[in-house]
Order: sequence, then structure tokens, then C-alpha cells
Amino acid sequence: MKKLLNKTQFVFVLGTILITVLLCYARRTPDKLNDVNLMMSGHAGNLRPQSHSSAKNYLDSSLAALPEKDLRHVKSLIDRFEKAGTAARPAAIDNLVSALDTLQKPAAAAFYSQIKARQTNNKADWNKTAERYYVGSKYFPDARVLVDSAIQAYGKVLALDPNNLSAKTGLGVCYVEGTSNPMQGIGLLQEVLKADSNYVDALLNLGNFAMTSGQYNKAISRFEKVLKLKPGYILLYVRIAEAYEKLGDKAKTIEYLEKYVKMEDDVMLRTSIQNEINKLKNS
Repeated sequence: MKKLLNKTQFVFVLGTILITVLLCYARRTPDKLNDVNLMMSGHAGNLRPQSHSSAKNYLDSSLAALPEKDLRHVKSLIDRFEKAGTAARPAAIDNLVSALDTLQKPAAAAFYSQIKARQTNNKADWNKTAERYYVGSKYFPDARVLVDSAIQAYGKVLALDPNNLSAKTGLGVCYVEGTSNPMQGIGLLQEVLKADSNYVDALLNLGNFAMTSGQYNKAISRFEKVLKLKPGYILLYVRIAEAYEKLGDKAKTIEYLEKYVKMEDDVMLRTSIQNEINKLKNS
């Protein structure tokens, strides 16, 4: 099946189409750190510095939910990492983080990924840490520390590489979704598009934020541009259909759902959407 992202849900309510597309970024999408100056292009962070120990609370919570066999395996890897000498430490932490990624424990993986990033101060390590903290925040919606940690880790990336559009996009998304200053995030995403008007991640997220704020025509414009750049992102046809449905344009809603059905090769999804098309045509 062609997918926009791995984590996509279809929810149909009262005959109307409600799509929740979890973009994250591959960020994503689809993780965080200590006192950092977020002064990219005049943007300064207003975060409380977070200690590594506060993020550890979510490591413990993540591991507590593991089956006993997996928990034993992870604990053995943690023990191996803690006992490793200087030369063996990088490989030990990579094995631990990889295991936690496989078990879909991003907050826990971020905690250890951050230890490595602090040692290497490598932008790729910081970026992976940020992404894991961001995804981990979706598992713990009230965990502000995880969002703050993602923001601070993205800040580390941008301190090393101020023109990193992926990190700036991730930072913008974190500000919009996880802070009381969403316009700072929108501004960062707009900066990304000024640097590269075809940057797909920024277009997708601005489109989704436009949907959330009821700016449906703007969302349609963003999503249409993405489809020109990435024709394989076929779930955007459903997202556009949802926007037209919100605008009360039944003909356009049906048109875009039919475009999706023609391209979707997953029988179950295709059947679900076709059922919605039939309901709309008969309403």
C-alpha cells in the first residue's frame, strides 16, 4: 500500500470523513536537552531548562509497560552499557537505542540517544534524539518535558548547522504543538519555505495546522502543492476531501475521494472510502 506515513488512522464519524494523519515527522516522524540558546533567525526559546533526570521519569514509565521477556532483554543491554569501558560504550549505547526503537519506546530511546549526543556533539545524533523525544511526547501527551527536550535537542542541531531545514521544521512543529507560543513555530516553518519553497515537510505541517485552525482553502493549497511534488502521497487526496467537506462542497469532496480510491491498492481502505463516497452521493 502507498502511504503518506506509517502511522495513519482513518476515522469515520456520522457519515463525514475525519482523517487523523500523524505526520511526525518521520520526526519524527516520525526526543531533548539542557539550557540551549534558540536564537536562530531572531527566534529565542522561552523554555524551562530540563534536566536529564526529569526525562528519565518517562524512560521508567516506558519500560514498565514492556512484557517480561523484553524487559529482561532491555535491562541486560542497560547493564552492558553501564559497565562498558570507554572503547565499548558507543556500540553498547547504539545496541540499546536500537532495541528500544524496535520495541517502539521512543522516550526511552531518546534518553540514551541523548547521552550519546552529549558525548559526540554530532548534529545527526542530536537530530535523532530530537525526533525520538518528539515521537515520545505523543505517547505521553501531558509530558511537557519531552517536548521541551525535543526543542532543546533541535536547538543543538541548529547551533551546529543553522541552515538545517529538517531541524528547523521539527523545531517549528514542536513550538506549534507543544508550547504556548505556536506562532513562533509557524514563523520557523515559514522561514523554511523562504529558504526552499518546495520543502515538503514544512508544506505538510503548515497544511495540517491550517486544517486545525479552520483555514481550509489554505490547507488545500498546501496539500495540492505537495501532491505535485510527491504524487505518491495519495492520502492527501483524502485530507483535501476532508477540507472540502468542511467547506460544504460535496462535489469536490467526492471528486478527491474518488481520486484516492483509483490509486489505493489496499482493499480494506479502498472499500472504506468507497462506502463513504456512496453515502455522500445518496445524502
